[in-house]
Amino acid sequence: MGGRSRTPVAAAAGAVVLLALLSLILPSTATYDPWAWIIWGREVVHGDLNTIDGPSWKPLPVVVTALAAPLGSIAPTIWVLVARIGALAAVVVAFALGRRIAGTLGGLLSAAPLLLAPWFFWHGWLANSEGLLVAFVLAAVIAELDGRRGLAMTWGVAAGLLRPEAWPFLLLYAAWVAWHAGWRGRFGVLAGLAILPLAWLVPEKWGSGDYFRASTRAQNPDPGAPALTEHPWLTVVRNFARMIPTTTWVMFGAAVLLLIALTVLARRRAAAAGGTSTPAGAAPPDAVPPGSAPAWRDAPGGTTRAFGPGSAVNAPWLVVGALALLGVAWLVLVAIMTERGYSGNERYLIQPAAFLIVAAGCALALALRGLEETPRRVVLGAVAVVVVATAVQQLPMQVRRVVYEGNLVHELPKAIDAAGGRERLRACGGISTLNLMVPQVAWQLRMHAVDVRDAKYRRTPVVFRVRLLEGDILRPSVGRVPALPVLARTDHWQIEARSCPPTPGGER
Repeated sequence: MGGRSRTPVAAAAGAVVLLALLSLILPSTATYDPWAWIIWGREVVHGDLNTIDGPSWKPLPVVVTALAAPLGSIAPTIWVLVARIGALAAVVVAFALGRRIAGTLGGLLSAAPLLLAPWFFWHGWLANSEGLLVAFVLAAVIAELDGRRGLAMTWGVAAGLLRPEAWPFLLLYAAWVAWHAGWRGRFGVLAGLAILPLAWLVPEKWGSGDYFRASTRAQNPDPGAPALTEHPWLTVVRNFARMIPTTTWVMFGAAVLLLIALTVLARRRAAAAGGTSTPAGAAPPDAVPPGSAPAWRDAPGGTTRAFGPGSAVNAPWLVVGALALLGVAWLVLVAIMTERGYSGNERYLIQPAAFLIVAAGCALALALRGLEETPRRVVLGAVAVVVVATAVQQLPMQVRRVVYEGNLVHELPKAIDAAGGRERLRACGGISTLNLMVPQVAWQLRMHAVDVRDAKYRRTPVVFRVRLLEGDILRPSVGRVPALPVLARTDHWQIEARSCPPTPGGER
């Protein structure tokens, strides 16, 4: 039994790793925040961590990048691979959770919209950590449903090492676990929670001299962030509503309409028969397709058995409601934080969106159990059409953008070599570039990110201009930063310098 149960997990893990490796065939790179984590990993290994400039500190990614740093030039690829494994694992875990609640159909309806959501693809491909976050949080939910609270706490702490928004939920869960645990369990809970402040605050004190530099940076949003709008909380809610895939809205609406229709029909049949009715969406066990049965079973006495030992959950609809409630609560937390000055950007909203996507998929799968085969197929066909149409409409453009960005970063070392190499450029007396490219340039030049300046605010002898979007002008534009003599020019980069030492055997 144990061997058979582990086989699908091993096969799924192998498939996830293989797909992540295959994705590296296309030009791949990380975006701004991950590049800072990659630099910090190298600095941790060298003992000269500097976090004065850059995004907020993230403990878990820097652990990975520090372990990868001795591998040299492939260290960035290691983090990209780990982040993509996390994103793909999140889809697999969403399927597992959906199947756990509402059978195989629930798993498919939970995983497909998440996999094809443009924002999930974008952040997963460009190596942000939100894919890992979703995988950890949903895995914690599955562990709790199985009654494996130690494992659920482990996944929760891992999530807390990625985003501080997970902390309030983790603390509430930890208090509940500790209340029901013995002394050994309570010690384990406290030990897990103690990791969080140490991992978030101590490295910042080392790297910047300020324990709370990450919080301060998060409250200094970039232009265009929701925190800078007239009503930040309302902007967050609107952005969140736009993030939810069309498929998810369709599934929510279909589930509600089906439940209403099935409830009315059941009451009419009960009134005509003079008996009791079956609750909407609760089909008899033999109506569930083979291999799709949920994990709960009837306990002695005719009551529905809990999901796991000690679990208070006694029906799949309660789990669906709990997931939706968690999503809304996480959204409210982000809205409150944004009102208090945190940026409130799209990445903050990925986890609550994942909660609602899974809840909607499971709700529709449960509601469909009350339908006959033909209308069930009609509803599923409509959902499939919406999923495919959304993917065809949005994903090709996203793929084109991430491939362009991969080519852009891959070309940077060639531009540096054409300009005389990193040592020559570093000897010029100061380097600047577009703010979004600061960590990428710093990595290639083997510098601290704080030593590469934002060209819009600091004049330096060397300027790296970049064609950030396909067909765009070089940025920073000459209108913002005056032109200098050109040292090197490629398809995506132009390196200019006012005065540099001559290349060995060459001209100034």
